[in-house]
Amino acid sequence: MTDSEKLQVSPEMVEGPYYSNGGEYRGNLREGQRGQKLELTITVVHAENGEPMAGVDVDLWHCNATGHYSGYDVDPDEIPTNISNGQKATDDQTFLRGKLTTDAEGQVTFQTIYPGWYTLRTPHIHVKIFEGENCNTTTQLYLPEDLTQELYRTADYARRTKQDTFNNTDLVIGNTGVDIDSLWIEVQKAPNVFLGRATLAITPGSVNDLIIVPPGRIPPKGGRPHDKPVR
Repeated sequence: MTDSEKLQVSPEMVEGPYYSNGGEYRGNLREGQRGQKLELTITVVHAENGEPMAGVDVDLWHCNATGHYSGYDVDPDEIPTNISNGQKATDDQTFLRGKLTTDAEGQVTFQTIYPGWYTLRTPHIHVKIFEGENCNTTTQLYLPEDLTQELYRTADYARRTKQDTFNNTDLVIGNTGVDIDSLWIEVQKAPNVFLGRATLAITPGSVNDLIIVPPGRIPPKGGRPHDKPVR
């Protein structure tokens, strides 16, 4: 691979307030959560040469079909009072959290569900990549809008409030200063399950420069239109 063919390093994004201490090593994260089953395969590659990165940990977490995160007693229909990183968990629930170590192909596969939404954010899936104890990358993955809206008309995703923020108004997407093309999940429908794939490129040995959300900073409800390409 030449310099011109090097992959863009997948961009860093905010950790968010609901990470806590990460998930346990496991592939099935569902714990009986209702919603469309999603089998998500993430491939981690070396940005310099495209080679698969074996032996790195992929830590994944996201909300359930109605916007709730395990471990946090927060109403997803209300504007939160605090979105700063590193908030402590309020209970010991663990649904839709876990981590796996990449195989020789640089891949992990999680059995999870298609996430719902919560106020101020478009649907997304959080990911951290670890080399040993070192967090190399903290980022988020996103889903195609048309498929999301089709799915949200089903009973499992029914809510008492209407979704307020979408891919084209999400401020985390809009405020990212580089291309986010690698952060989109390609989704295919299969019998009884959706199959999702994403590829993340990292620079081995890098250390995640955690993006800090200042205390008290709450974005406007509905976000703000931005010009970044979305799906």
